[in-house]
Amino acid sequence: KNCRPTWRKKSWPSGEKSRAGEFRFSFAGFYGTIRAEVQTSRLKVILDIGFLGHAHDERSARRGAQRVAGNLFAGLRASGTCDLSFVATSHLAGAFDFLAAQKISPVEKLQCGKFQLQRSRFARGLREKVLRSLPDRRLPVRAWRRLLSEIIRAATAGEAQLDDAMLAGADIYHTPHTPFPAAVRRHPRLKKFITLHDFIPLKTPGYFPGNTRPFMDAVLECLTPENFAFCVSEVTRADALNFSKIPPEHVFVAPLAADKNLFYPESDVEKVASVCRRLAIPPEPYFLALSAQDRHKNYPHLIRCFGQLVESGELTDTNLVIVGPNPDQNTEVVEALAKFPRARARVLVPGYVADEDLASVYSGATAFLFPSLAEGFGIPPLEAMQCGTPVIASNTTSIPEVVGDAGILLCPTDEDSWCQAMLQINRESTLRTQLRQKSLERSKLFSWERFIAETLRGYRTAIGLT
Repeated sequence: KNCRPTWRKKSWPSGEKSRAGEFRFSFAGFYGTIRAEVQTSRLKVILDIGFLGHAHDERSARRGAQRVAGNLFAGLRASGTCDLSFVATSHLAGAFDFLAAQKISPVEKLQCGKFQLQRSRFARGLREKVLRSLPDRRLPVRAWRRLLSEIIRAATAGEAQLDDAMLAGADIYHTPHTPFPAAVRRHPRLKKFITLHDFIPLKTPGYFPGNTRPFMDAVLECLTPENFAFCVSEVTRADALNFSKIPPEHVFVAPLAADKNLFYPESDVEKVASVCRRLAIPPEPYFLALSAQDRHKNYPHLIRCFGQLVESGELTDTNLVIVGPNPDQNTEVVEALAKFPRARARVLVPGYVADEDLASVYSGATAFLFPSLAEGFGIPPLEAMQCGTPVIASNTTSIPEVVGDAGILLCPTDEDSWCQAMLQINRESTLRTQLRQKSLERSKLFSWERFIAETLRGYRTAIGLT
């Protein structure tokens, strides 16, 4: 049985370590030392799958952080070393349906009350109405959306009401994004992990809306000396240590990866052409950019570089394809496009692209462009590299950790350098071939198997198994 005496001490005599699923006691006296151990083979892990509920409900929400959460879920489940149960601190209805789709009984494995689930389903219906109405910018509709948003907020306020008995019986609580709920913080024996993707909102707050700061403050409150963190890169780890008092030995690096089933060199030329036709991408060479339209992604810089090359006549038959949701909501992108009227028709925005089409879109590109000003990891360049696509990317923050010498790394604000690199890679087939090979080799360093191995190592370290 899993014995958890409250009197177990935090430290042991030299050479001894506490272990998951066991208790030890020792005392010295006339009769010597007595030790007793009871072991279990599986870690009891509670995983927050609110992010996966969001991605289940909204395809456009399947961004980098959601992919990380999905691979964490799948990897822990496949490892055979964890007894998993789940909570959802957001999007409870989506999380319930996600587990059901995975052939896991949400009634047995997801901690939630019946009334909570009903409220979450009600809020989901309202959220769908809000999303459908987003293109309508009329003032009455915007006011209606605001009202619905307040109702949604009230309806989902109780999604993080967790059962103390379930928490008390677990070894690990792991959230892949959101801060710890109050109920989790109240359990001193429970080892609490949070995955840290980046600290960009704290380092460059001007790129983010005002409501980002309270979220980041809540994340920082999790980084206390008794808690643990996984970071997606060495840069993020350094930031975590700089912004908090969490001890270095409690912060682990678990590098991310790209799904090999989704991102691979697509050699079927007709399939690539078919996907491009469906996405209204003309049968001409194209540069590819893919990401959310956040300001730090630096798309205006990319459009300025491309626009200059088109206006000057340097690029005569090449397009720029920007994949991602809602580009028209980025006013800087709209303003940049307005300055280059001749290039405007050559900048193609297909919007959201389904996962199953991404390998073809990557593989068909002349090069992948990633001018981001800051990243916690940078999954899109790795996805491109795994497809054998040449990469031009920024030389800042964590991006060199990912790209290494397999791509062309440039200052993200140097327009001349970016223009020259784009021209060079567009004209020189030998360079493209060399970078394709380097990309494929470099991408082999990253895998979700390694990510899960590092995660399990962190768990074992926290509970004294290593």
